[in-house]
Amino acid sequence: MRPLWSAQPWSEGSPDNAVAAGKRLELADRAENAEQLLFVVSATHGDQRGSATVTFTDGTTAATDLSFGDWTLPGGGKDPVFDNTVVARTDHRNESGGRGPAAYVFATAPFSVRDGKRIKSVTLPDNANLHVFAVGLG
Repeated sequence: MRPLWSAQPWSEGSPDNAVAAGKRLELADRAENAEQLLFVVSATHGDQRGSATVTFTDGTTAATDLSFGDWTLPGGGKDPVFDNTVVARTDHRNESGGRGPAAYVFATAPFSVRDGKRIKSVTLPDNANLHVFAVGLG
């Protein structure tokens, strides 16, 4: 998968992700030959369930799962939930009292684009607890 969209450009002290919050990502110019779509995300305040709406150039739509485990305790433990794959894991996170638990970033299972369809845009769920790091096409 090649990165399609990212919360970058990044500079020290700036956020490295975007809050999903119903954002619409226009992708038609970059998704011409895309057969798959995936998201790199983490959730906050517990595991979060949601779905994104994929809009195709012919006006039809499809839903794709955008559910993710919490960034520090996915599913209340250490294993990914919702068929997520671990993209990155830290040994710990910094807390005011010292070291906290590990932190995770996950990827969804790839969404397969139906034959003959071309992605125009993706509308993310209106959920401020989903933090999107990147969207990829393959």
